[in-house]
Amino acid sequence: MKNSITDEKISNFRDLVNSNSNFVFNAYSNNNGKNHWNLICSCMDWLTVSIRHLQHAPELDENIDVRVMQMFSLISSIDLVSESIAQLHRVFINPKTVPFSGERICFSQRIFDEDDNSYFKSIRASFGAHPVNLNQSTSKRFASWPFDSYSNEGELTVHLYSNKLDEDDLVMNLNSKELMLFLITRYNYLDVISKKINTLYDDFKKKLSLQRIDTKDNFIEQLYILKIESTKRLNNDYYNDVISNLITIFENYIHQQELEIMFEDYKKALVPLIYEIKDNLQSMNIVDLEYASLLSPRSDFSRKVSYELGKFYTWINSSKYDPLADYYLDRFNSETNFKYHFSNNDSSNCLFIKAKLMLFNQRLD
Repeated sequence: MKNSITDEKISNFRDLVNSNSNFVFNAYSNNNGKNHWNLICSCMDWLTVSIRHLQHAPELDENIDVRVMQMFSLISSIDLVSESIAQLHRVFINPKTVPFSGERICFSQRIFDEDDNSYFKSIRASFGAHPVNLNQSTSKRFASWPFDSYSNEGELTVHLYSNKLDEDDLVMNLNSKELMLFLITRYNYLDVISKKINTLYDDFKKKLSLQRIDTKDNFIEQLYILKIESTKRLNNDYYNDVISNLITIFENYIHQQELEIMFEDYKKALVPLIYEIKDNLQSMNIVDLEYASLLSPRSDFSRKVSYELGKFYTWINSSKYDPLADYYLDRFNSETNFKYHFSNNDSSNCLFIKAKLMLFNQRLD
């Protein structure tokens, strides 16, 4: 088993689920009043656990009793894979069906008239899940002590005793190759589910790209429209943050005459960023914004005060007292020859704007 299955497929599936600006999370965390995101996470976690156990399972022991329990552990891991795949199928493909229903390709020499899904459950029950309490349609049965198979039908065998007088035992064999076929077909079904997720994402993008975003001449009105549209269109944290920063800049004023012209020039420089956000949201092309660098341009100066900037932003974005707040402002003032007049009397929004102005202009100095 170690050489025939790896965790690469579930790792790739997890990457897919977490990609596309968290499309799956946004679509399924509240799906008709149900949190299917939690179910998806549970399935991915148990798939990873089970596959890694199968991938790294120890060699089978020579002692029959130890070996029987090792096989039951492997069967249980396969069962977890099968159940997880079935749940993901219900979430993404069809909530009313079970994958592989009716198929009879994995197991030969069946002693019960069941499809692969049901017959695997019978094997699991007989070889460890509840062997002393087996219910069939016509009788109650009990599994014997497992023993090495005396035929070529499998590695282990059990007799299924009946509670009815004069009813013959049934003989069930455990064949590891058949178990592996059952496992691989279920595990590979992740490819089908992945394809469905990609289709759902493409359909989602196409649908929203056809819904026109209103255009406003007033930049503040336009930004509030973009804020709403960004929430609808994948609710990307990066876009939401950029829009929020732009609203703070365009909605506020600096009451310092020496900075007013500078501030107006800065806002004009940011206009292409607003158009870029609108175009990307309209086309559902949620990629890095080229003009977003204007909000925090990098320069020798920004690297010089990087520590203070990080602490400064944390301070103005929270209501917590920072005993070093005056130090941050003094540092900015001293490094810019008091060009921006940072003061503790400034509002948080004013301080935010001054910091952006400082970074924008210092990149040229």
